Amino acid sequence: MTARSTPREFGAALKHKRSEANVTLETISERTKIAVRILAALEEGEFGKLPSRVFARMFLRQYLDAIGSPPGDWVGGFDGAWQQFLSASQPAVTRIATPPRRRRVGPWLTGLALVAIAVAAVLWVEGRSKGAVGSGASALPTGPSPGPAEVASAAPSPIAPPPAIATTTPLPRVVVIRTGAAPCWAEVRVAGERTATRLLPRGSTWEVEAGGKDVDIVLGDAGAASVEYLGQTRSPAGRRGEVARLHFAGLPKPAQGQR
Repeated sequence: MTARSTPREFGAALKHKRSEANVTLETISERTKIAVRILAALEEGEFGKLPSRVFARMFLRQYLDAIGSPPGDWVGGFDGAWQQFLSASQPAVTRIATPPRRRRVGPWLTGLALVAIAVAAVLWVEGRSKGAVGSGASALPTGPSPGPAEVASAAPSPIAPPPAIATTTPLPRVVVIRTGAAPCWAEVRVAGERTATRLLPRGSTWEVEAGGKDVDIVLGDAGAASVEYLGQTRSPAGRRGEVARLHFAGLPKPAQGQR
């Protein structure tokens, strides 16, 4: 296999080698736990359906080991075919809409409560004053003037403070990837940071601190995993055996002069 092979030429040679070894794709999938769709994309030269170059190399080595072919005879050809694929096309990116910013209603509710309490207090005081004037016009007081204790008892009761309003809990800034009944290859790249890769066993969870930044994720088997970030959830992330490329937009940057 030459280093100048196209993706389709490389895949055709790979398929021919597997046919000579009399091994089916289903057999390779059972041995390596790699989805049949991924193996078929490798043979058909459809590199756009494969995850990153690092994962695709791992898949190729396991494929060759399953058919009993030394990987050294194929790695150079794969690298050349992958370079031609990159120069001819760009991988599609699935963008997820940024969730709308929640409006803070706490200060408005607090202000309205205070205004309502103040209006009620004014109306109550006016009502007491009108009642006192009306009773004085009908009959003059004959008893002694009220003492300090009586005046204090007639004073209006203090106004209770408004109830505290709960604040909105901030969204978690951690990327959470969970697998179900099948394992899944995963690649996470946080904006401005290095790419992290991991093979997640079935029934496992991987958490990556992203700090609210933009995040790009590649899943080797989209149907086997779910992703959560900044209140957004993709469960499952796609169809079974499909390579998914997801983009999560980070938190909006504050305007100048705001903290």
